[in-house]
Amino acid sequence: MWILTTILMLLAGNGQSGDYIQDLRDKDPEIRELAAKICGAQGIKTAVPDLIELLEDQKEEVRTAAYASLKRLTGNASFGQDIAVWREWWEKEGEDIYPATNLTRQQIVEILEPRVRNLQLELDKDVKKAKSEIRMLSFFVAIIGLLFVGIMFYFVGHISSRLKEWKDFIRQAEGYIARGEEINKRTDKVIEEVNEKKTEILEFAKKQREEVQAEIDRYADLLQENSEHQMREEVMGLRQKAEKELEQTLGELGKQVETQVRRSAKSSRDMLEGDYESLREKFVKEVEHHSIFLEGRLYSINGKPEEALRKYKRLVSLKPDHYLGWTHLGDTYRELLRYDESLEAYEKASMMAPNDSAILYNVAATYALLKQKEKMLETLSRAIANDGEFKDEALNDAAFRDYWNDPAFKDMAEG
Repeated sequence: MWILTTILMLLAGNGQSGDYIQDLRDKDPEIRELAAKICGAQGIKTAVPDLIELLEDQKEEVRTAAYASLKRLTGNASFGQDIAVWREWWEKEGEDIYPATNLTRQQIVEILEPRVRNLQLELDKDVKKAKSEIRMLSFFVAIIGLLFVGIMFYFVGHISSRLKEWKDFIRQAEGYIARGEEINKRTDKVIEEVNEKKTEILEFAKKQREEVQAEIDRYADLLQENSEHQMREEVMGLRQKAEKELEQTLGELGKQVETQVRRSAKSSRDMLEGDYESLREKFVKEVEHHSIFLEGRLYSINGKPEEALRKYKRLVSLKPDHYLGWTHLGDTYRELLRYDESLEAYEKASMMAPNDSAILYNVAATYALLKQKEKMLETLSRAIANDGEFKDEALNDAAFRDYWNDPAFKDMAEG
């Protein structure tokens, strides 16, 4: 653009090169800048000294234009804008190389006119090319704009739809929050009521516990009284049974005495009295043995196996052939988990009553507890053979628990 400005000034002005040199010293910086450019463009070498002085001009644009014209006029590109170097160069050789010139304006126009035409042609080509590029760029911009508008419409529609969904979601969320707050309020109220009820229930439970404890204490006293009363009744019942058995024994003894008297009618009175004393002594021992047995039974009934054990052991020591004493001694040993001693007692009783089904069953149960399967099966088979009711008994007795699923046991108990 500065070339076109320079050409217009050259064509419009009437001054010679001295006019432009004079303009280099003008007060207006724009005129100084323009004059510097014209001097370079016209090849006014006589302007070199003034251009050198413009290298220290206050305006950067003026200094730049002066330096550009100096390079164009002198070909010295290595000096830069250092005014001292340019001055030194000018003093040494500049005046000899660049003598003053007196070209007229017409001569300058003739020199520059071909260049101007070429520049104008190049400028026209550049303008056409720029217009073509601008049209292409406008086309692409239009396409891009349409695409952008279409995309914007799509996204606006999509975003509008999403915004509506989000608004609906937000409304729902707000509703949930409101309901949640309402539920929280209700929950707090319910918790408060529950705490009140809890306090009431705890107080009621405490009162009930005190009342129940009082009832328990009262019933415990009554139970103790009833237990003692029940024991007294059992003792009285056993005593009555013992008295009946004594009466029966006395009756049998009386019969034996009467028979003996009849058989010994010819015997002397002393011999009769001696036999009677023997029978009376036998009767007293029988009563003692029976009393010990009854005491053992009372201890067993009242859950005192150790005391019962002592009574049964004393009984069988006084009367070794008392098979009921051995039987209950075996029961007591088994209750105390002394299975080997229980088995010995049952075996003694079984020797006295080999076909007693109850004793055989108890022996089988003891063998089961001792894990002696073969002996258990053999003895239980004998007991069931004598009394079939022991089948059901065996299927419900915990002593045979380990054999309930045993095929041999099941065949025997369920067959």
